[in-house]
Amino acid sequence: MGPHSSIYLGRLAPSPTGHLHLGHARTFALAADRARAAGGRLLLRIDDLDTARCRPEFAAAALDDLAWLGLAWEQPILTQSLRLPLYRAALARLHAARLIFPCHRSRKDLASALSAPHEPNPAPDEPELPDEPELPDEPELPDEPELPAS
Repeated sequence: MGPHSSIYLGRLAPSPTGHLHLGHARTFALAADRARAAGGRLLLRIDDLDTARCRPEFAAAALDDLAWLGLAWEQPILTQSLRLPLYRAALARLHAARLIFPCHRSRKDLASALSAPHEPNPAPDEPELPDEPELPDEPELPDEPELPAS
């Protein structure tokens, strides 16, 4: 099948900032059940981009816990920190196509826009965009994390 097939794709995505708890177990079991019921695929992606809090021993413990729960996923295991070059390349393509523009809203503005109550059918709040958006010289992404020695 092509890249845009309609096969159900589920994922388990623990962030190794601590040990898994029962809530994780329930959520991951539900994700696995849904993928199985749909005849789909189940991926495991370690979300290890929080370099200040993620630790390899928590990632290893998560794998052990998920296996103990009887969950099975497709190989290879995806690790976000190892995928940063892919994300940088995608951002560079968007930048080259001039599809990136700055957002001048604060986090507070965005949170306020998403909170209730909302006016019925409010007019869209469209930002005024310059004719030529100001683009950074280089896409800005966090530095690649140092990976533990194997």
